Amino acid sequence: MAAVFAPVDVPFTLESVAKALPVQQWILLKTPEGVLSATLHNHLTGTIQEAESYQFQRGDMVEVKFVQGREQGTPVKAGETIASIYSNELNAQLVRLRNQLAIEQANKQVVATGQKQELIRQLKEQINLAQEDLKLRQKTLDRTRGLYEDGLVALVDMERAENAFNESAARVKVAEETLRVAATGEKAETVTLASSKISSLQKEIDFLESTQDRFDISAPFPGKVRFESLPEGDRLFIEDTAALVLFIPIRLKDRAFVKTGQQIELKLLDGETIVPSTVLETGERVEILGRDQVVVIKALVEGANHYFPTGMPVRCQIRCGEVRVAEFLKRSVRW
Repeated sequence: MAAVFAPVDVPFTLESVAKALPVQQWILLKTPEGVLSATLHNHLTGTIQEAESYQFQRGDMVEVKFVQGREQGTPVKAGETIASIYSNELNAQLVRLRNQLAIEQANKQVVATGQKQELIRQLKEQINLAQEDLKLRQKTLDRTRGLYEDGLVALVDMERAENAFNESAARVKVAEETLRVAATGEKAETVTLASSKISSLQKEIDFLESTQDRFDISAPFPGKVRFESLPEGDRLFIEDTAALVLFIPIRLKDRAFVKTGQQIELKLLDGETIVPSTVLETGERVEILGRDQVVVIKALVEGANHYFPTGMPVRCQIRCGEVRVAEFLKRSVRW
């Protein structure tokens, strides 16, 4: 009995399982359906700071290419390109618009120098080419629609064929209208129309080029690269591991022994490693874990990321300092 009240201090510990997450975590997700999204998580505050999705036309073939040499755990600098998105539809639109821009600039030069008949001849050739392309797109669409109805091709293939047909039909209408104005309009009117079309095409090209630039994905902060492939999609992670946020469930009856700002030591049960950390907050939400009521404490570990595998639970002891024997027994049997 005397030993209970003796002036001897003993360590008081709580056993639990810690889950470590980086302070910041950026995730690029590609689903099996081809949907791409990027989110920036701040685990220190528990918020999503940024969320972005990449929208593409239905039927577009989209490919994500990661920079070669990136392996699990390799470091990356802020602003460094880590992946690029390639859209077949976007690239095709840019090629088509650039070609059309070159033609319109040449047409304007022809009109400005008074060679109207030459311009009309060129425009008729453009119409013939556009009409031939439209016939080809119509045949492709009819064939693809029949295959789709027979269940031999996917919906995305039919949508791709429909998109190609609609764009080809639009090009025929534009070419026919351009010929009409060139044949019936005065020189000044034709030059004005050509200038307007050149300006419009250039704006479309500028917009698509800025969109294309957005598809070069850069690291938002320095960290480490990690990849994960699951049935719901492929993920690329960039993790800021300068510090880690730990989520540690403790029994509700032990919450009084862990305070915000308290310095605690975590001892990993698979070794002798001691990890110092600071309690950021003690959760108010009570959950059931096994047969116990628990709350989750959040702790910060600075510069010790190599002790904890990110996202994986690690058994540990929370060392809450030393107390007298009587206090130790009181805490240990408290219900």
